Amino acid sequence: MSPILLAFLLGLSQGLLHAVGPDHCAAMATLGTLGGGRRRAAITTAFRFALGHAAMLGGIATLCLLAGVGLSETFERWAEIFGGAVLVALAVAALLFPNTMNHGHPHLPGHAHEPHEHVHTVSTAAGALMAVSGVRSLLLALPPLLVGGSMSLAAWTYLPGFALGILLGMGAVGLLFAEGLTRLNSRLTAWVQRAVALGSGALGLFWIGSRLAGG
Repeated sequence: MSPILLAFLLGLSQGLLHAVGPDHCAAMATLGTLGGGRRRAAITTAFRFALGHAAMLGGIATLCLLAGVGLSETFERWAEIFGGAVLVALAVAALLFPNTMNHGHPHLPGHAHEPHEHVHTVSTAAGALMAVSGVRSLLLALPPLLVGGSMSLAAWTYLPGFALGILLGMGAVGLLFAEGLTRLNSRLTAWVQRAVALGSGALGLFWIGSRLAGG
């Protein structure tokens, strides 16, 4: 197997594993419940979250590689604290302003209750912000691929493979979550939304507390 293909497949597998991290799943679940169990809305939300996440990760990693800049453990710790804060903010918004997060404005009688661009914008932004905590881990995976002239190109094929893995993994999580919600009635869906938001907020607080304690 050529180094380029090997690097791409390695990036793909690592991206899939990265996508199903507990913080990512919690964020996508919190945003996904706002679609009211609609498959299309949940998948779009997951895709937008993944797109923002992959773009931010790849962009920062590329800049660091080109500039020859490394990131410290201290940066990673505070970036993870920041990611936990984003998760808490999403949970609070989903609990206190679910209709605003979903629709962005009140609906007129007879207006179809389809999710609007507002929640998709939030999903993209949340994915990008939560990507900051994973940049250092991505950079640590790249140096072995930069050894030798032929491996330099392999390092650049690792990044699109990693991004594709994120998109596929998060899309699958969004689809599975939507399939589960479609089997619930509207009342149960509302309770699931609250439970998911509370769980996400608790995970975010735990994430922050554990990183602060570890410092």
